[in-house]
Amino acid sequence: MSQFDVTDGLGGNDGQAMPPAYYFLWHLVALGVIKAQFGPVTTGADRLAATASPTITGTVWDTIATAFPQASEPAVVALIDVGVSKLHPNLRTRIDPRSIDLASHRHGATTQPIDPANPHEREEEAPFFAGLDISGLGALGLGADDTAFLSALVGELTASKGVVRQLADGDETFGSHGTAVAGLVVGEPAAIIESETDPAPPSVAPELLASSNGDALSICPNPGVLPYFGVDPFSRLISIRTSFDTDPEQFIAAFLHAWNCGADIILLPRGLPDPVRSRVLPKPDLAQNDHLRTNREKADLFARLAEEGAAGSEIDPYAASASGAREWTILEKLIVAISRKIPVICAAGNDGESQIIYPARLAAADNGVVAVGAVTPNGLRSGYSNYGDGLTLVAPADDGEVFNRHQLRRDTTHPAANVDYYDPGRGQVLPFSSYALVTTDLPGIYGYEAGSPPRSARVPPFAAPGTGGGYYTTFGGTSGASALVAGVAALAARANKAKNGPAARLDGLQAKAILVAACRHATPVRPGTTQLAPDPMNADDEPTKGLSYYFGAGLLDAEIAVDAALGN
Repeated sequence: MSQFDVTDGLGGNDGQAMPPAYYFLWHLVALGVIKAQFGPVTTGADRLAATASPTITGTVWDTIATAFPQASEPAVVALIDVGVSKLHPNLRTRIDPRSIDLASHRHGATTQPIDPANPHEREEEAPFFAGLDISGLGALGLGADDTAFLSALVGELTASKGVVRQLADGDETFGSHGTAVAGLVVGEPAAIIESETDPAPPSVAPELLASSNGDALSICPNPGVLPYFGVDPFSRLISIRTSFDTDPEQFIAAFLHAWNCGADIILLPRGLPDPVRSRVLPKPDLAQNDHLRTNREKADLFARLAEEGAAGSEIDPYAASASGAREWTILEKLIVAISRKIPVICAAGNDGESQIIYPARLAAADNGVVAVGAVTPNGLRSGYSNYGDGLTLVAPADDGEVFNRHQLRRDTTHPAANVDYYDPGRGQVLPFSSYALVTTDLPGIYGYEAGSPPRSARVPPFAAPGTGGGYYTTFGGTSGASALVAGVAALAARANKAKNGPAARLDGLQAKAILVAACRHATPVRPGTTQLAPDPMNADDEPTKGLSYYFGAGLLDAEIAVDAALGN
């Protein structure tokens, strides 16, 4: 795990680096998932101890269990991202078997353990989209041609066969972001079970283990594993792996798979590479030039179409467009329609811009898209977090440095902090937060922390990597904040199932309403004591736009959300 350094004079020797000055699950306290008392001390070395070792007095998990002790139905979060390590000790039992890989196969793929008796590559077909039916979504607002195209695509997926491969799992080499996000949502404490010669298969329960070669098995907590908790460690996560290719059909398939699986929440902690909708809009003083350029492009397009028409060419209304424009339009309508049935939690983006990224910017009062920004324990928008019209709410995360004419926000833990110089001019000097989210990391050299490989030196680490294996990392961004919000949405969904039965579901609008109603502006981001306050990022007068411009409905409180779902 990364070491956090604090050089703000809290008990340090002449400003030297200090150990972590906070509880590693501080974000759960900030969200109200955990009730904790940090103590009244606010200065000096005592602050380090008071902040790092709070007194835990209760959790929202207890609230649900106390109200309905017999209820055990988990909520299901569908994560559309780059993949999740299925071997991580804090995630092994949380990953739903319906997880699929759409990055390497358009109809889905999964991996099965390599058979030592038949180690050669083999594939088996699997119908991952069997029974897909989108009639429950109602009218999507598409034209006749686009509706026909979507129907054909759904028909293709329904009849398709993905593959089950005997290959190394791609999630164990390209899944650091998804693994970090998954831990924040559903991570749970775990122990690693090992034999003297070979780690036990993660799919086998500890009480059922038996050594085939007579070696003694030891069941003990690995000192490299933290007693880690996600926001809702009692729920499950479907990993839907997608690539960064500008291929809209893989994202259409991803949302349709989440719908087909009956997920309670969809989490998209990154933007989509739509070549048109994902563009950052120009500032007002540049908009006129952009408008002129757009008009020239349109004129050129019309001229080319006229030439093609004169040549006798015919455009097939049912054909996939070369640019993917039709597919991207279908995806946009599909996201909005699905969000009314299943809340879609999206990251607002990390550009520090007064506009949010796509598809978070689809958030509106009549849909279930939730655009999530990030805040720090200083009560400020995280230095990188996008904000502005359309932002739904915020959750805690790390911070980002800002050096512009409107504000100066410096990381004082940087080694050069005592020797560099920057004149803020007329800009405001604002505090930088050294707090970050701690979460699960992809074990081994492909993770954020590039932890050491397993004893056998196999790369990637398909077995438990042991102490020093890079199980944890610092994390943040609006990706981390949106993951926390998805976890709270899972808590609310699980509370609703506990009260109304396993089949009960909150639709997208209901879930979003609960989340928004559970937000507050007049609240500190614990363990901080400062209430939310706007900051000038892209203009000196921006703070006059009000708190909602920066924080949407405000900081989310899980306790309020769960109480609402329980009808309290």
